[in-house]
Amino acid sequence: MEVLPVMSMRTFIRAILAAILSAAIGLIGFLLLQSQEKEIWATITGLLAVIAAVISSFPALRVLELQDDALRPQPTPYFDLSSRYQFLQLRVKNIGPSVAYDVRLRWKTRPRNFEGEEITALDNIPALLPNESVSVNVGTSMEFVPKYADTLFEGEVHCKDSNGKPINHQFFCSTQGHLRRLVHDDELPRTLYDLQKIPGQLEKIVNALDNLRDGRQE
Repeated sequence: MEVLPVMSMRTFIRAILAAILSAAIGLIGFLLLQSQEKEIWATITGLLAVIAAVISSFPALRVLELQDDALRPQPTPYFDLSSRYQFLQLRVKNIGPSVAYDVRLRWKTRPRNFEGEEITALDNIPALLPNESVSVNVGTSMEFVPKYADTLFEGEVHCKDSNGKPINHQFFCSTQGHLRRLVHDDELPRTLYDLQKIPGQLEKIVNALDNLRDGRQE
């Protein structure tokens, strides 16, 4: 049996409630026009109770929808400039509180990496835990942030929750907001980047000392 999408199920429930409400109001009008007997007032009272129950169910339904939204997985693509120094990454992170299964990205406009190839590595992800993310390298941030600043990359995310219910939502990502903003809150990424150069410099010193020692021995 196919599971209805979340939005279709919500629309279906609201349509049923609206139909019940309309039918009850219409029946009251019909009874008032057709007869003025005292017996119909008991029926009308019952219909008014139905109308009151339907009207009061809409806020309760909205609360349930909000609770359902709060528990849904939400894989979200975005450009990440801060995780690696001077590198721009395309990252998909599950910002929802539950596991996202069978995550699929469907791009309308697809970004390209530093080699000019379309980025497809994130199109299909088997599963993403809450706050888990995967990423691919786009290129250097100095080159690609200005290059992509005027481009809005958009598409749809399709995934399933733990019950197998399909979840779909649109996404938009751009580098425009990073043009005039600080990428990092402190100098730690730059420090870690510079520290990676120390082993290479030490190797050069060792080689120079070895060459100096060999020259003296000759």
